[in-house]
Amino acid sequence: MKRAFSPLTGLVAVAALAGLVCVGAPARAATFAASTGTLTLSGGSARAASFDNVDALKTMNVKVAKWAGRSFFELAFTDATAEALAPFVAKGENVALEGTGALRIGKDSNGLVFFDTATFEALRKSRFEVTFWSKAEGIGPSFFVAYGRTDADVYTKDRFPFAQVRAIRTGRQTSDGWAEYSTGALDGEVYGVGVRAIGFVPRSVTEGDSFLLDALEVRKVDDKLTAPVACTQDDVATTCGSEGDCIFGHCAPSTVTWGPFPSKAHRAELVERWIHVMTKIHGDRNSVKIAKEKLVPAARKLAEEAKSSRELVGGLSRLVNETRDNHTSFGSPSNFTYFNPQVVSSGSSGLGCFGVVEKDLLGGGMGYGVFATNDDSRLKTGDVLVSIDGQDPKAWVDKHYASFARTLPNDPRSDWGETANAMAELLVARSRTFTVARCASGSACSGADRTEVVLDVGELVYQSILKGETGGGESLACTARFKNAVANPRARSQTGEDNVNVETQPSGEVSVQFDGFSGQGGWEAQMNDVFKSGPAKVLMDAREGHGGYYSAIDYLFSITRGASEPWGVISIGRGGHDEIDPLGLFNRASSCTGANSNQEIACIASNVDGFFSVSGTADPPGMRSKIAWVNTVDVSANDYMPKLLQGRSKFRVFAPHPTAGAFGAVIQLPGILPGFQGGSIQIQDSRFAKTYADTQTARWESGHGVEPDETVVQKQSDLLIGEDTILKAARAWLEAP
Repeated sequence: MKRAFSPLTGLVAVAALAGLVCVGAPARAATFAASTGTLTLSGGSARAASFDNVDALKTMNVKVAKWAGRSFFELAFTDATAEALAPFVAKGENVALEGTGALRIGKDSNGLVFFDTATFEALRKSRFEVTFWSKAEGIGPSFFVAYGRTDADVYTKDRFPFAQVRAIRTGRQTSDGWAEYSTGALDGEVYGVGVRAIGFVPRSVTEGDSFLLDALEVRKVDDKLTAPVACTQDDVATTCGSEGDCIFGHCAPSTVTWGPFPSKAHRAELVERWIHVMTKIHGDRNSVKIAKEKLVPAARKLAEEAKSSRELVGGLSRLVNETRDNHTSFGSPSNFTYFNPQVVSSGSSGLGCFGVVEKDLLGGGMGYGVFATNDDSRLKTGDVLVSIDGQDPKAWVDKHYASFARTLPNDPRSDWGETANAMAELLVARSRTFTVARCASGSACSGADRTEVVLDVGELVYQSILKGETGGGESLACTARFKNAVANPRARSQTGEDNVNVETQPSGEVSVQFDGFSGQGGWEAQMNDVFKSGPAKVLMDAREGHGGYYSAIDYLFSITRGASEPWGVISIGRGGHDEIDPLGLFNRASSCTGANSNQEIACIASNVDGFFSVSGTADPPGMRSKIAWVNTVDVSANDYMPKLLQGRSKFRVFAPHPTAGAFGAVIQLPGILPGFQGGSIQIQDSRFAKTYADTQTARWESGHGVEPDETVVQKQSDLLIGEDTILKAARAWLEAP
């Protein structure tokens, strides 16, 4: 049967199932001849490659490449000899789409990288587009456009591209599986750095899998480069234009941050998928309510009106964040370049680590203070932010952080700790200027004893990037702790479990510092050792709590709270797509809260978990312990545990604000755009009560963080004398009779 061309019409459902979205058909694209079932390359391209033999490859300065070992960050290159290139040339009936041959990529995990310097230099002062056609033979195409100053910037050891763009499907396809891909319009250079290479290198290849490549074209589009002028997040639309983004205080094309811009039809498909996920599958009752009220109308408006990937992809990511569920994420670009659009780590970024502070030396109120600095930092421990781009720091954060975060806490009051952890990276990547107040000492901060330091961080970082510097020196890993509760704590064990760091103080207090509940047998044994003798005083420092396993929560609960003070939890998914909580939702869930219930297929199938104090049993030794629990940046399992222990005698939570309030299991979603890591959603919500029967009248907890019993904020004055205010308060309570 003759190959037929399939236009965009009817492709939307296919693209949704495949996890792809599409851009509109490019101008001057290759033409398809229905009479012959073949494609003809367009005239006037800066580069048009017909892969009928190896000669076409040699003219493009090609190298054979594969990812080194298990690394996805380093390519191993070999010379493109005729012998090395021969296995890539595919011949035979119905193999080629254009001409007589195509390339088959994937054998032995090998791919090709084109260092076509002449073509890229000719397009440096203009915008251009890369298109190609591909047919999956077990795997889809892997592709990148890499910007760099030298060839070494293209994934050699310890070197990443300066910027990178991938390609997405256009919607043009044939009846026998060929599909067109495009980058859309790209700037020939970004911050003065041009394109260095385009590559087709598969990442994970099962033996025998490959993809065909044909009809590669590089075409000039126009001369509308995004000028790297100074900008802020408040003026990005007017200063950088709809297609620009503001990063490092200067405009950049949003293709290098958020990726290619999908077509209108597939923008709608992408939006409708998230509407379905958030209103029909999501388990957090509060997030579903927000999604129905805000995400649904705003996302559909984006699909209609967005003019760039910043507006569409960045805008949709923000809307997903604003549904307020810390387990829910739009997904993250696999963008290991300067231009990752999201805040991805809690590092010092050359500035230092920030934390939540009480501004007792500056008139009071909460703020962001410097907890630690690098030796070469321009900031000092004890400095406090007083403005970002001329605005109150928290007001600026509330306005802009949701655009760059991977997710937001369910309870907005928990934003303080999370944004403090991210503050250094946020300031470096997304602010233009900021000001800190510096006090002479912990008791003197007026008149000559108070100074203000203004940092034009956007210009400093931009100039550093232009010079090819990474800047900042050694980065610190930032946490919510000013001081550790134990000496030399370790976050993770070699098996990937959270370490339970334990130290007995001269006062007899058993200090425990841990970051989460990612652990099973080994983690449980460590916790058992803490409580098995019922120590009189225990300090649990969980201020950097990333969550973990439901079974670990259950275990710690079982050794620290008994039937004399009954309590428990039930976690339940949706009752149905259209009616989230139908009558009878709780009718059959009671059997899923007993011993080994998490192994029962009916409970697993019903998406139900839970446990309660076992009546009629003796209290565990841990019930004898007086426990001071210290929180700050806490989510998921670190929400559950203090909620399960709160109200127990001899237990008290110390924190500057509530926890995140994410009470439910989380599942991963597939990547929704090429080059994006998959997102995630919460699929349950939880209720707490003394008995299972009582949960039927209790509230759904997601969105309500665990309130501290004693609200304690790190004082600025204590920062300057090296004292941890929260630990001091917790230990004073433990010592009290």
